[in-house]
Formats: sequence, C-alpha cells, structure tokens
Amino acid sequence: MARELAQRGYGVLVVAERGVDDAVRQLREHTAAQVTGLEVDLALPSGVEAAVARARDLGVRTFVLNAGVGVHGPFLHTPLQDELRLVDLNVRSVVHLAHLVVPDLIAAGAGRIVVVSSIAATMPAPLFSTYAASKAFLRSFAWSLRGELAGTGVTVTTILPSGTRTPFFRAAKMERTHIGRAPKASPAMVARRAVEALQDGRAEVATGLQAKAMVAIARVLPQPARAAFHGWFYAPGAPPPSSPSAPATSSE
Repeated sequence: MARELAQRGYGVLVVAERGVDDAVRQLREHTAAQVTGLEVDLALPSGVEAAVARARDLGVRTFVLNAGVGVHGPFLHTPLQDELRLVDLNVRSVVHLAHLVVPDLIAAGAGRIVVVSSIAATMPAPLFSTYAASKAFLRSFAWSLRGELAGTGVTVTTILPSGTRTPFFRAAKMERTHIGRAPKASPAMVARRAVEALQDGRAEVATGLQAKAMVAIARVLPQPARAAFHGWFYAPGAPPPSSPSAPATSSE
C-alpha cells in the first residue's frame, strides 16, 4: 500500500511495530516520494497517540488503517492474551485513531480514510473467530462512519481482500490450513485496487474474483451454512501432491 501510494506521488508516513527502517529504505530506493517512518506498537494507546501526533506534524490527510494480526485455532485453546491483543490492534486502535484524526479532516474540509477489513468479515469463522469478528466490526464501523461524514469532504473506504501473499499466514501459523495452502492474490494487485477505490472515494471494494465470490456466497447462504463453509477454510488441509521428480518432504 505504501509503495502504491508513493508511486502515485503521495508522501508517505509508514507506521508499524517493526521493520519500519527497512520499509522506508526500500521506498526511498524505488520511489521519489518523501517517506517518513515511525516504529510504535499500535496495540497500545500510546502508540496510536504517537502516530497521530506525527501525522499532524506532517499534515497527513489520507489514512490507511491496515495494521492487524490473526489468532488461529479453537477459541478455548488459544491464549487469552493473544486474543485480547488482536482486539486491541484490529479494533481498538482503529476506533482510537479515527476518533483523533477525523475532527482534523472535517476542519480541513477534505480527507480520505481506508479501513482494511477482509472477506473474513462476511461470515462467522470457526477456528478464526476473533479475527473474523474484528473484521466484521471494521466493515460495519467504516460504513457507519462513512454515513456520518457524508457532505464533510471526508470519505471512508472499506477494503475486503481475499487471501493475499503476505507473511500473515505464517505469523498466524495457518500455512497448513485450506486457505493457507490455497492460491493467493498478489499484494501489488490488492494495493492497486485499494488505492484506486481510495482515490475515487468509493464505499467498498472486494479485491479479486475470490473476494467477490465470497461476498456473493455470504449473501445467499443461511448463517449456519456460512459458518460451516467458512470454517472449512481455516481447518487443516491436505498437503499438495508431491512432485514425481522429487521425494516428498515435510517440515514442522
């Protein structure tokens, strides 16, 4: 997302818990944009407040709220602190940040907010319950905020990506699930569609055919069927066939 915005002429403030220096270096090497970095933990109120303070100093008028984590597994078997951190990062930080920056955008008479939800928002998700719920919250929150800001010059756009080729699945220990093994969208494509929707001020965009199909399926299935269908994606999947020209291998 940062690279796509930088290539379109935006100055960029990159905020994350780690890896910021490397991201800033790469963006400066491959774009002519002005790039600034800030390494803070957005799961903490102090991290959000530091990010907002830096954004105000730089006069930021476009916000991409994308920070998030996943916790995979049966709810009663996952560590409570991991689930609560997910809520703090995926949900609370977005509410906190929006509440601080929206008055500035209204006062300026212009602004763009992008909330990165997920196709997981469209259905309940056994084995991924808190994550799916957090993304459903974000989708509802973004649509509600968009309605409240109508006529102010500030738009809110919701992004519903499908599985995307990022370190997310490895970090969430989901590489052996059906969705972890499935083909995934290119991050560059997702970012391009998201920024196009941002610039057009659209309300919502599902990025890619898989995402659009999931949204359509969610509209017609009854809730129990949605939960069963969606839960299958997060269950362990059969390994892909091994190549006939090489011995099969496994890793832990």
